[in-house]
Amino acid sequence: MGWALADLLLVSGVATATTLAW
Repeated sequence: MGWALADLLLVSGVATATTLAW
């Protein structure tokens, strides 16, 4: 459960960083 939440936050963070980078 904790890992799933961490993965969700990680993916969300990467997506945000990628969007800002573009």
